[in-house]
Amino acid sequence: MNVITPSASMKLKPNDLSLLETECLFGETVKILKEEKNWIYGKLLTDNYLGWINKNCLNYLDKPTHRVLSTRSYIFNEKNVKSNYVNYLPLGSKLKVINIDVEWAEIKLSSKHEFNTGYVPVKHIVDINNKVEDWVSIAEELIGIPYKWGGRDTIGIDCSALVQLSYETYGYCIPRNTNEQIKIDREVVLDLNELVRGCVIYWNGHVGIMVDRENCLHANAFHMKTVVEPLSNILARMGGKDRIIKMMNFNN
Repeated sequence: MNVITPSASMKLKPNDLSLLETECLFGETVKILKEEKNWIYGKLLTDNYLGWINKNCLNYLDKPTHRVLSTRSYIFNEKNVKSNYVNYLPLGSKLKVINIDVEWAEIKLSSKHEFNTGYVPVKHIVDINNKVEDWVSIAEELIGIPYKWGGRDTIGIDCSALVQLSYETYGYCIPRNTNEQIKIDREVVLDLNELVRGCVIYWNGHVGIMVDRENCLHANAFHMKTVVEPLSNILARMGGKDRIIKMMNFNN
């Protein structure tokens, strides 16, 4: 089944008050493993994350052809910016486009939606296989987004989701959490002086993206938002360079 809301909370247990594990985005596919009342336990096929999702967030959608590249977009019920909007779409949402004209893309919605189709601005979407060479620029567009533990929707985001979502635009689906991301096969950087734009630094439970040799972009609970700041400031708060677990170059 597919997510039909802007995002769907994936919980540790099948109740609304349970800990948020992650968020599944519009159009992403969830493999159902078991059900309990109004909840399903499933696997998000994007990154194989497991958890409980409310059934109301799921239905069937056609295979996606495009994805949202802007921080957020809207689904309108007509090809008119003054028309009513059905809902918003966060970065990374997957869409089935059935028709495109100069400014608008008509997308297929599920049977649970009031309308069978909706319209999104062409400027906000790209082909599903599109690759952004400067993937860090996508992360930079999320500067100022509030920090949210478990957040993957661009209404609120955490550090590892920031890396995962922005790096997906470069053509790679990587794990959701830092303890798994750190295991992927990328060039290891051994010296702070060798850091360049697109290098990623991992601490215990935290991750940041270098935007240049000196400044790091990260979603964090200290500022409670996504910011760019000197790496030296982060190192001072984290206890120095010896607290770094791994540095990798994500540009390949």
